[in-house]
Amino acid sequence: MVINQAARFRSPLRGGGITTHSRGDRRALNTLISHCISELRNVAERSRIDEEGLDAKCAIVVDMDNVALDATQFETRPPAPQVGDPLHYDAFLQRICEQYEQRFATG
Repeated sequence: MVINQAARFRSPLRGGGITTHSRGDRRALNTLISHCISELRNVAERSRIDEEGLDAKCAIVVDMDNVALDATQFETRPPAPQVGDPLHYDAFLQRICEQYEQRFATG
């Protein structure tokens, strides 16, 4: 899941209009990001191939205004998942590798 924390962004879902959140909304934005991450934690992840759920999941927080794309930044500070969190990108990659090995490794 990619979560955008940009205070100002162009939304293709709103006809390309610019949405701006004041800097005072940072606490509200962090609360929303935390809520999205919490909801992702509730999505089932399978522990065996024959079970239902996702193979792996992660949350990535970015600051991307959809205007100055070269200024896009990957956010590592909380509320973004931290190293050791099951939703951190490193844990996601490790889980994908483990799933691949379980399914396709021979020998």
